Amino acid sequence: MVVGEFTQETQLVVIGGGPGGYSTAFRAAELGIETVLVDSRDALGGVCLHEGCIPSKTLLHITETIENAKRAEAFGVSYDPPRIDLDGIRAWVDASVTKLAGGLKQLCKHHAMEHIQGAASFEDSRRLNVRDSAIPRIRFRRAVIATGSTPLSHPAMAFDGHHVLTPHEAVKLPGVPKSLLVVGGNYNAVELACIYAVLGSKVTLVHDGERLLENTDADLLRPLLAALKGKLTQICVDTNIEKAEVKDDALHVQFTGDNTPSETRFDQAIVSIGYRANVQSLNVQATGLKLDHAGFIATNDQQRTDDPRIFAVGDVTGGGARSELLADRALVQGRVAAEVIAGWNSHLDLRAVPVTVFTDPQIAWCGLNEQLAKQNGIPYEVVRQPWAASGRAVGMGRTDGVTKLLIDPDTQLILGMGITGPNASELISEGALAIEMGAVVSDLAAIVHPHPTLSEMYASAAQRIEPDNGNQ
Repeated sequence: MVVGEFTQETQLVVIGGGPGGYSTAFRAAELGIETVLVDSRDALGGVCLHEGCIPSKTLLHITETIENAKRAEAFGVSYDPPRIDLDGIRAWVDASVTKLAGGLKQLCKHHAMEHIQGAASFEDSRRLNVRDSAIPRIRFRRAVIATGSTPLSHPAMAFDGHHVLTPHEAVKLPGVPKSLLVVGGNYNAVELACIYAVLGSKVTLVHDGERLLENTDADLLRPLLAALKGKLTQICVDTNIEKAEVKDDALHVQFTGDNTPSETRFDQAIVSIGYRANVQSLNVQATGLKLDHAGFIATNDQQRTDDPRIFAVGDVTGGGARSELLADRALVQGRVAAEVIAGWNSHLDLRAVPVTVFTDPQIAWCGLNEQLAKQNGIPYEVVRQPWAASGRAVGMGRTDGVTKLLIDPDTQLILGMGITGPNASELISEGALAIEMGAVVSDLAAIVHPHPTLSEMYASAAQRIEPDNGNQ
């Protein structure tokens, strides 16, 4: 690197240290591109590592352990009621985050990549100002924006860090309130509702839409809804919040709709109704890039913006057709951006990127789902394999699951897969591979899975729809 009087020069500057940012930076460094990563944190990982994916999924694993202990009674094995040590749980989550952050730091060293802590903003399409940093200015050939997103507040319930929490604050587990209101119908809202319910809160989940997880097919959602009804105090859809105020150290809420909660007083609330792109401090108007109607950075399938020198990846680009802000999507986008900057003809293809909800039961799907197929007029054939037919599921007492395939009726190409049940987040990888490799039904039907396992349901489903090879 060439260091001027006040300006550091580099081939590529990546703004943001979350999954989209560090995947871009690491891949670019692997391809021989001189790379500097700028992030306001002193540790890489972004929201995903520090206040998002890793803490929430660690908490979900802990609560699933509690739930499994309760289920064991049906097997003839009884445990004493769990003793919840919040300090111990926080310590475990913090240690997990610290360990992973340390791993990212080591990868920076391995790739001989520089991490600069500071707040970045554009001077123009070639220069970056870095506040609160020993390097005040960076001149670059290419830049990648990976600054993520910030939770939206509810117009009637402003975040205050005490009575009304963001999802990021909620995963810090500041306490377990006796009564908790969760506002939202996305996966963050549902996951947090489950975490706090298992830890002891009486949780009311309120959503202004027609149903929870609106981008998920109804048949995959059904087992989770049944489980939520036994876990949460109340689930209210088509319900709006008219007014909320704090009185006597409690949150008093006025609801409107046909399905309003019976309770209106809560110790605390978590609001998860969506996200906005973190672009406010970037001074993007000094560049040629454009924002879409929702305020996210517009990109094409090579992660290019309208400014030829600037790319964008991750949450800051929005959720696309799926309307989901996913870390795995950001990781793929980062690799694509780095490869395009290196001169490769890479393109983003989200068909094989899974969407996963880490509840109990879990939901995961990849490729095409029925909602998207219907919206886009794509012909499909569907087959569902209930887990009541699985010896493994019966032995586990988890026959509430289902495996689902979407097939092209003409070519027999696998268009999409979905799973609801324990370990769906792990099982969906076979579906992602099948879609990525362009597998047809007979390919999946021919795979020999270990017996008895939940993965057998893939082949069982495929065999139900597999053409008669003798008549081909």
